[in-house]
Amino acid sequence: MRKWGSSLLPSPSRRRRLLSVISGLSAFCAVVFFAGVAAAQAPTEEQRDAIRAECRSDFIAKCSGVTPGGIEALTCLQQHSATLSAGCQKAVSAVNVKPKSTSAEPTPAPAANTAAAAPAPTTGTPAHQPTQAQRNAVKSACQRDFMAQCSGVSPGGTAALSCLQQHNAALSAPCQQAVAALGAPSGAAPGGAAATGAITPAPQPMMPAFSPREEVMILRETCGADFRALCRMVPLGGGRGIACLGDNLQRVSPACHRVLTSGL
Repeated sequence: MRKWGSSLLPSPSRRRRLLSVISGLSAFCAVVFFAGVAAAQAPTEEQRDAIRAECRSDFIAKCSGVTPGGIEALTCLQQHSATLSAGCQKAVSAVNVKPKSTSAEPTPAPAANTAAAAPAPTTGTPAHQPTQAQRNAVKSACQRDFMAQCSGVSPGGTAALSCLQQHNAALSAPCQQAVAALGAPSGAAPGGAAATGAITPAPQPMMPAFSPREEVMILRETCGADFRALCRMVPLGGGRGIACLGDNLQRVSPACHRVLTSGL
């Protein structure tokens, strides 16, 4: 009986072999466990780049004795997470965070006030861009006025129109009417047309006809100063000088006004 019991006890060699098997099994389990932990913590390439960019100074300060670039380095940074910089903390904590699924994210609703905030396009024609008919009317009615008042301005452009508008008080009645029509929109209401007609200057008195000799006398003597002041750029001959003075009849001297309206 004692021999049978002693035969059940393992020999010293068997005991050593059993202990080595048990220790090897525990070491294998530990390797498997830490490998699973390392795989769970293995950062992606983007996360590695973020850690390298954000944690360089933190790694030198906290983990200078650890080989950089491995799990040990990441573990060291995680152990010192409380003392890391904000950017490094964010990069390290992102390693254990699962990426959010973007399929369930709601699509942001478009801004409701986008259309209301957009300025409405203007459809009216600007006042400084007259139509072709208005241009023709100004050219026909304001030729002498332009030569008298705006001789230094290039004709046919916005500068010419601005010059005529600045000298509006000295323009002839037809030219004033043509220039005033430029500021009125094409779709003006009938009331606007009535108001325009109400401010139209009264027609000037009829001037007698003068012969070329009389015209020269008037321009040299009675109306010489008026002609030089108001119509110096108008060429003589063909009644142009008398016509220019007639267009500026409200601005000439009393003696010149009397000659132009009553004759010599």
